[in-house]
Amino acid sequence: MEKDKLYILERMPVPKAILNLALPTVLSMMVQILYNLTDTFFIGKLNDAYQVAALTIALPVFMAQMALAGIFGNGGASYLSRLLGMRKLSEARETVTTALFSVAVGSIVVGGISVFMIGRILDLLGASANTYQYAYKYMRIILLGSPIVMFNFSMAQLIRAEGAARIAMYGMLIGTGLNIILDPVFIFVFNMGVTGAAVATLIGNLFAVSFYSRFYLKKISLVPPSLKFLRLRMVIFKEIFKIGIPASLSQIMMSIGSSISYKLASVYSDNNVAALGVAMRTFSLPIFIFIGISVGIQPLIGYSYGAKLFGRMRETIRVGLIIALGMAVLFLIIFALFPTAMISAFIKQEEVVQIGTMVLEADVFAIPFAAIGMIFMVSLQAWGKAFPALIVALSRQGLAYLPALVILNRLFGFQGLVFALPVADAVTVLFSSSFVYFILRKMPHQDQKGGQPLFTKQD
Repeated sequence: MEKDKLYILERMPVPKAILNLALPTVLSMMVQILYNLTDTFFIGKLNDAYQVAALTIALPVFMAQMALAGIFGNGGASYLSRLLGMRKLSEARETVTTALFSVAVGSIVVGGISVFMIGRILDLLGASANTYQYAYKYMRIILLGSPIVMFNFSMAQLIRAEGAARIAMYGMLIGTGLNIILDPVFIFVFNMGVTGAAVATLIGNLFAVSFYSRFYLKKISLVPPSLKFLRLRMVIFKEIFKIGIPASLSQIMMSIGSSISYKLASVYSDNNVAALGVAMRTFSLPIFIFIGISVGIQPLIGYSYGAKLFGRMRETIRVGLIIALGMAVLFLIIFALFPTAMISAFIKQEEVVQIGTMVLEADVFAIPFAAIGMIFMVSLQAWGKAFPALIVALSRQGLAYLPALVILNRLFGFQGLVFALPVADAVTVLFSSSFVYFILRKMPHQDQKGGQPLFTKQD
């Protein structure tokens, strides 16, 4: 098992290695897309815009949980890949153990505090009198289940980082499959509405965590966590934080950006909030595919960088870009031709469908930029380049998105608001491509097996 994983990371031809690592991850992300859309789909069948809007308003809280878990999931994964490349297995086990212990403590603290602040959080998110009670019920259950939700996310990232992409995929299949099965049961049979959607979500997450725990307990992992490796060394926290915090800031800024966009949309109507929520979840289809490709190649980039296989690392980035852009063209065509049909699949209310169609038509312009930006961002994370990763993480949903959101909304109303995301993605690619270009120029162009450089000094 160990030799197979290291062969994929170190010696398997790059296109085949990417297929082995990225395909299960992309499939995992497709499962995540189903997971992301399932609640909206079934709640939409109630044809109650208030419950759809409530689900939309509560989404930033769920994203914030992912962001906090990502500090140790993404940060630990980046460091873990580099340690494996340097053959430091003991330090790698310390990293996994430290990351999971930190998630356990952090999730209990965050969930415990947040559940007493739901009312204030909903006021900040712009919940109206019509959506407040639904959003409150959904959010309370999700926050009480913070340890389950956050463990699920961080464990999947760490397992994927050691080359076990299929195990991460199976866990997501289990969690999402259960969610899809249980959603209609709790929502319609038990007549629980959005509360039932939250219960189904937690049960799915719990079973996924159980599956990942078995992977570690059965010692199938290259680096299973153990209490004897819980040393809480500052050097490990430093390495985790320098990548985990920038990566999670991106998630946190996404949560803040979504909150502000929903708050601004609520000024127009609850239908605008519902439409924006459905459109944003639909747009998660290409975004999650791009995340799947980039996260799938991150262990290969990080391992190659740690092992000083620079030619292999450059080829990985190049092939990853080609694949991501190819998928971007496909999604651009789909979103340009069928925006109304995609929104109508979730809700039939005519005004919501019209507004949602307008949002998706704007999102088309963001697709190619998102594809490129994801590859460059994970490259910076895999290299452990903290400052560039931080700038890029803050740009898409912060430095670029928030000003665009406020300015375009003020100038052009709701139509301007929906074009803030394409503008932010374009600016983010400008930042990330500049960082990647200049960092690569300083690296050797080949490893001991040769290889072609991604950029040359003459470029």
